[in-house]
Amino acid sequence: MKLFFFLLVAHFIADFYLQKYTWIMCKVENKERSIGLFKHMLVHLALTSAAILLSGVALDYKALLALLIIISSHYLIDIWKTYRQFVLKYFLIDQVAHILFIVAVTLWLNEVKFQNVLADLQAFFDAKTLMLLGAYLFLCKPVSLLITLSLTKYTEQFNESEKANEGLASAGESIGYFERGLIASFILLDQFAGVGFLLAAKSVFRFGDMRRQSDRKLTEYIMLGTLFSFSFGIAVGKLADYLLTVL
Repeated sequence: MKLFFFLLVAHFIADFYLQKYTWIMCKVENKERSIGLFKHMLVHLALTSAAILLSGVALDYKALLALLIIISSHYLIDIWKTYRQFVLKYFLIDQVAHILFIVAVTLWLNEVKFQNVLADLQAFFDAKTLMLLGAYLFLCKPVSLLITLSLTKYTEQFNESEKANEGLASAGESIGYFERGLIASFILLDQFAGVGFLLAAKSVFRFGDMRRQSDRKLTEYIMLGTLFSFSFGIAVGKLADYLLTVL
C-alpha cells in the first residue's frame, strides 16, 4: 500500500500542482507535438521515479518496467484527452484510467495475486457495507423520483411565465442528494443536532427565494419538497442505524 500512495501522491502533484496552464493549452492546440506535454511528462517521470525509490521496492528491471508503463500510459491517456471536450465526463475517465494503471503496477510490483484481491474485496463488502451502500443509493435517484412524482400535481400549477426565475437545471435534485445523504450520515453518527443545523441552513437560503418570489404556491411547493426529502433521509437513516445493530 505504501507504493500505491507514493505513486498516487506523485500523480496528483504532477497533474494538478506542477502542470502549468500554458502547458495544458499547448497540449490542446498541438496534441502529440506539444512541448507542454513533453514538459508535463518530464515532471511525471521525475516524481514517479522518486515515488518508486522512496517506497522501498527492489530497484530491478520490474521497477524500471513499472516506471515505463506508468509514463507511457499517462502519455497516451493525455493524448486521448486532448481530442475530447473539457467536460466532467472526460476528466473523470482520464483520472480513473491513470489511477487504474497505478493500481495495476502496484499489485504487480508487490506480487499480489488476483485471488487475494478478490478475497479482500469480499471481506470489505460485507452485509453491513452493502446495506449502507444500498441506503445511500436509494436516497439519491429513487427518492428524487418519488418526490418528483409526489409533487407532480403541484408542479403542473406553475405556468411558463413563472419559469423565468427558475434555478439551475437539476440543481434541486443534486441538493436533495446531498441533504438526504448528510441526514442519514448524521443519524448514523448519532449527531441529531446536525440535522437541525442542516434544516436551519436550508431555511435561511430558501427564505430569500420565497420572499423575492412572493408566491404562496412556490412557498408551499418548496416546503413540501423539503419535508419529503428530510422525511426520507431520516427514515432511511434510522432504518440503516437499526440494521447495523442486527446484521
